[in-house]
Amino acid sequence: MPRHSDFVEPENALPLDYWQHPEGTVVEADPLRFLYIPDYAEHMIVTWQAKQIFALQRQHAGTNRQISKMVMITMGALLPGVLLHDAMSWGAEPDMPPVEFGTFGVKFYHGPGQPMAQPRIVQPLSIDVRGHIVAIVEDLADLGRTAKYVQDVLCAEPYGARETLLIATYRKSATTRFSMDVIAFGIVPQDTWIITPRERIETMMKRVPFWLERGLSKTGCRENLIRIGYPDYLIENWFEAACRRVLSE
Repeated sequence: MPRHSDFVEPENALPLDYWQHPEGTVVEADPLRFLYIPDYAEHMIVTWQAKQIFALQRQHAGTNRQISKMVMITMGALLPGVLLHDAMSWGAEPDMPPVEFGTFGVKFYHGPGQPMAQPRIVQPLSIDVRGHIVAIVEDLADLGRTAKYVQDVLCAEPYGARETLLIATYRKSATTRFSMDVIAFGIVPQDTWIITPRERIETMMKRVPFWLERGLSKTGCRENLIRIGYPDYLIENWFEAACRRVLSE
């Protein structure tokens, strides 16, 4: 059983500290490593983030520095954002202020390591942030360009946020300087493709054709997916569709 699989016995689950500096899996016909995030790890990570936020809220109790809004950057932050909403709504202490969640769609990357020339707003901001401390929720902070762009947009007119901070699942560099406070769970190398629970099919559709075009057999592609941690039901339901994309593109 791959160590990054969803289907592991509780005693075999990898501990939280492993996921802070995880190792991606090497596969055939690909220069990238792949980090498959199991469901249980996603929940552990969000719980860690929520505890950090609660500590920050306690630190700023009685001031106007407490977080009152959270903006999830779509699509990447929707899953961690929803899980964070669950923790913030039901796990906060009674004297902590309620936090309103919203969404904001910004596209800055075509794919891993492929930034667009200019970011593009693809979904308008869904909540009012004027005068509030806003936490920007991201799944990945790479070079910080998306976060900086969102910060600049939210703090300017017509939105008028007072201050922002960044909450991210992973960073891809420990040395990237951000223009705001950052709560990031872990760090992964630049050559690692992170497969969160919300993009497992997407990764198959992009990477299986890539492997086939580089001469890997369909059997080899299946073995890559199994090595990464993909469960049988995802492979059986989506593998052939991924193979057909080579012919259709």
